[in-house]
Amino acid sequence: MPLSFPNVGIQNMSMRLKRVVAVAESPFTLDTQVYTHQGARWEAEVTLPPLTYAEARSVEAFIVGLKGREGTFTFGNPLHTDTAIVLTSGSTAIRSETLTTSAGSTAVSAGTYFQLGSYLYMVTADKSSGAGTLEFQPPLRETIATGQALDFTQPKSLWRMASNEVSWSTNEASLQGFSFAMVEAL
Repeated sequence: MPLSFPNVGIQNMSMRLKRVVAVAESPFTLDTQVYTHQGARWEAEVTLPPLTYAEARSVEAFIVGLKGREGTFTFGNPLHTDTAIVLTSGSTAIRSETLTTSAGSTAVSAGTYFQLGSYLYMVTADKSSGAGTLEFQPPLRETIATGQALDFTQPKSLWRMASNEVSWSTNEASLQGFSFAMVEAL
């Protein structure tokens, strides 16, 4: 573990960032108090294109090999790819939401995904080229050392199935369909 996701393409993907935020509202004044807890993780539902029996065998073996929620796998959306080059300048503590970048770093647009360690992040504000500050979400999962490269080429994260039950279907044309939900493995 972790297993690599089979190379069969994606027909549809729905993705979100789930946060743990408590809100208390006064029934008299409607004033609110907000408390943001540390929890944040990616969640997604994926539908694969119809696969022939021969194509589907690798996906079946992958799903069964995960043993429900026990196993983990790497996965990234193939449409999220960029050519940015960014190196960290200085170490950064766990749960930070910014990184200091080195002078040789390229510009990065808000909404660009990157991988750092085993986890997926999204840039939340444009960053110009050169040294500067890169803002992102979710907060860092681990401490980052100086000179570490961010991977923008095809960023992935570490995932696990959202349920211990995962099924697939076969139709009269002998095409197999797979849909499943997954959560980031923290």
